[in-house]
Amino acid sequence: MRHGTRFAFLAACTLLAAGGCGAESLAEKSLAKLAATPEACAEAVDFIVCADPQPGGMLGTPQVFLDMIQEWNALKPDFVVCAGDMIMGGPPAEVGPMWDEFLGNVAALDAPFFPVAGNHDTMNTDPEVLRVYEERVGPFNYTVRRGTVECVVLNTEEPGDPDGFSAAQREWLKTALAASTARHLFLFLHAPLFMGNWNRDWAHIAEMIRPYPVRAVFAGHLHYYRHWGERNGVQYVVAGSAGGAVREPEEGGFFCHLAEKVRGDAVSWTVVKPHATLPADTVTEAGVLRARALKGMLATEEVTVPLGEPFRGEGVMTLENPFAVPAGGVFRWDVPAGWTVDPPEMTLNAAPGATARATARVRSEGTARFPVPALKGEVDNPETGKPLALAREINLVPTLRAPKARGPVTLDGDLSEWGDAPAAPLTYGVSFDPADTEDLRAFTRVMWDEGHLYLAVEAEDNEFFQPFAGDTVWMNDSVEFWVEGSNWSFSLTPKGPQVFSHERPDKSVDSVTAAVPLAVKRDGRRTVYEAAFPAAELPWLALKAGGTAGFSLLVNDLDPSGPLEKRHWAELTPGAGEHFACPKVRILFEGGK
Repeated sequence: MRHGTRFAFLAACTLLAAGGCGAESLAEKSLAKLAATPEACAEAVDFIVCADPQPGGMLGTPQVFLDMIQEWNALKPDFVVCAGDMIMGGPPAEVGPMWDEFLGNVAALDAPFFPVAGNHDTMNTDPEVLRVYEERVGPFNYTVRRGTVECVVLNTEEPGDPDGFSAAQREWLKTALAASTARHLFLFLHAPLFMGNWNRDWAHIAEMIRPYPVRAVFAGHLHYYRHWGERNGVQYVVAGSAGGAVREPEEGGFFCHLAEKVRGDAVSWTVVKPHATLPADTVTEAGVLRARALKGMLATEEVTVPLGEPFRGEGVMTLENPFAVPAGGVFRWDVPAGWTVDPPEMTLNAAPGATARATARVRSEGTARFPVPALKGEVDNPETGKPLALAREINLVPTLRAPKARGPVTLDGDLSEWGDAPAAPLTYGVSFDPADTEDLRAFTRVMWDEGHLYLAVEAEDNEFFQPFAGDTVWMNDSVEFWVEGSNWSFSLTPKGPQVFSHERPDKSVDSVTAAVPLAVKRDGRRTVYEAAFPAAELPWLALKAGGTAGFSLLVNDLDPSGPLEKRHWAELTPGAGEHFACPKVRILFEGGK
């Protein structure tokens, strides 16, 4: 079956409001259920929006999502829409049991449940995974009509179309909008394309929907709730997480679903956390930006140290006052083991609109390691009348030399060409002791030339295990790599060496890429990865002598034979497994000799 044939048929059925389309997939069954349920009132429609109920592993639907199902049964909405990422995803042989589990759990829901394809659901590199999704879950584009409301489901996970939508999908949307007679239209997508490059990825859609009564665009993917704002009368909303991992609750990183109400011409929604109901403006983009700005009142000047060496120097802290009244107080140092700071406290007082500055002597006992000293205190916040807690770590930036390659680099897993590049050890461990080098020991090296960023990783491991390919290689023996707003992973998979592009600052991606060549050489306990990232894949980097880039890296390990049978990993900097929210090592691009 060709990709698109099935969803075109279903879309035509729903647009024409014809029943009996043959309830096979979850979406088809839900359409049939919706058609069979009489409307209480055409002017009143209640529906639920959720996103990302994916488990943390291959199986195990989160309990918070199972609890939500029971809550929805009590609320009795007209229907539920899920903005993607319902399973963890993986190769074709793995996704069947995942859908068995998820669909079995959703069967306990009384209301119709309408899915939106997410990156974990489709893993768009494998046609078989796409086929399974279409046959068991639903089409990639379709509409749902109830009373005065019509929901339009879009697909941000199209193979080969990482920026915005394909021409075919735009044409489908144009036709669907023109055919709609609904008073209220809602668009659903997984990746919030409107939050990235608006002009490239969304402006053409915004212009297309302008003549129509589109009230809101709902997305998922980010695992936080955010009322992003309103443009041209359209509300843009990231729906939060219904079970997928969350962090930073003050920025919307909490479990929730949205309860949407349509009453005549009035449209509204509330944010429903477990055991709590909150207004729609609980977390707004403007509010998050303001909170970040206030937290940024306390800052520190950057200090650098070669990776692996001690630090002796000054910590310069500043307090910038954005208020119309004086701000300040006494701040005290929180000093972790291995560091000393003198004096132990500082007084910072800043006049309105001014900046106060103070200096402390800072030193490490041996190698400078994270965590680093942090200055903490409070200032009065005249905007709320409450104390504002502030904390800021010393801005320690380890540096790593990246020599220029002496000539062409052959990717073969032989590092004899890498003699000028220092080997940086991965000395931070998660779920294991990095001193246990019998289990895992890893190093990384970096080189460059005008056309490439070269990365080498050496791992010594008691057992190599990688049964997956594509996005889920990170769950087993693999490398994850971050550099200046981009995220990659690579491994030796059953399909051979693979590089997966998770995220880039210039486009929305989530796919295996052939643009980055990778060689993997295994010899007993030792595995060597050697990759060449073309400049075209990292256009935001200055690959030239004197250039710099922030990066981190980790090596994943899972040993089914033990002794550590659960995934664990070694990190170049702590928190690398939290993706971008970690300290970075600064690569220093050196000139050739």
